[in-house]
Amino acid sequence: MTQHALADYVRILARGKNASRNMTFEEARFTMSEMLAGRYEDVQLGAIFMLLRVLEETPDEIAGFASAVNEYWPEPAGHFDLVWSSYAGKRRQPMWWVLSALLLGQMGHRILVHGTLAHTLGRVYAHEVFQELGLPTATRDSLGTITAPLVYLPCSEVHPTLQQWLSLKSVLGVRSPINTVLKTIAPAGVPSVQGIFHPDYRTTHSMAASINQDTAAIIKGEGGEFEVNPERPCQVTVVVEGEEAQFRIANDSSHYDDKAASPNTEHLIKLWQGRDHSQYGHDAVLRTAALALCAMLKSTDYVSALSQCSKAWAERDKSLLA
Repeated sequence: MTQHALADYVRILARGKNASRNMTFEEARFTMSEMLAGRYEDVQLGAIFMLLRVLEETPDEIAGFASAVNEYWPEPAGHFDLVWSSYAGKRRQPMWWVLSALLLGQMGHRILVHGTLAHTLGRVYAHEVFQELGLPTATRDSLGTITAPLVYLPCSEVHPTLQQWLSLKSVLGVRSPINTVLKTIAPAGVPSVQGIFHPDYRTTHSMAASINQDTAAIIKGEGGEFEVNPERPCQVTVVVEGEEAQFRIANDSSHYDDKAASPNTEHLIKLWQGRDHSQYGHDAVLRTAALALCAMLKSTDYVSALSQCSKAWAERDKSLLA
């Protein structure tokens, strides 16, 4: 009987307490390339994902997996100025970051958001917000025909199995490394912004970006999305073509009385149109936009970026969300 090509790679992770080890970058890249090509058995997929959870995935593994996934971006994705990952969804707050991205679009930047279908009851996801706001959602084939500065692309349009693998959480009972991988993917040469929920993953994300020579801004975001919570200090990691820098944004207040109490998209419309003067929403939008601008400019000059975004906000076209 011929041994399966991935058997040796499962064995790396499964040799027992003393002999098991994590994969190297090249081993992880080969493993993910084989799985994306459909050359795997279901039992191997489950074993690899769960064994990595037990061993805890390393930056080399995340970078190797992401490198393999990045081969599947549709060609027009490489012409955007920024890719924005959105996989956590929002439960308590609206997706203020969507207004940040919309503002940057008005400033002349093209932003591609990628994310997952709704999968957790009580959470609102990016594809739902884009639909409610009338913002475009692309397919793999239509992406090159959309001229809007802000576009949403489901991860299934990068590769159809990615959404299927994300859905394994309901079968396996825990998230798999694919959740981390998808937050770190980006077409070659295009900066990304990445929101994390667990602070321990900050180093994993930043080191993976460094290994792949990517440019990325990484924060512990509100609800796990790339969105500044203005009630908390925000530690920012910026990786520019493999070189890492960090800075901190202080919070002006630990409590905002006008913070929205639900993820209802109507809050976004009212703030953009000027019918709602939520200071929390205003600060979340501008600080998040400034960090995304830092990623695009490959800069840590947050003060200058915030000034540019504040000026653009004052001059925004309020009719865009009429």
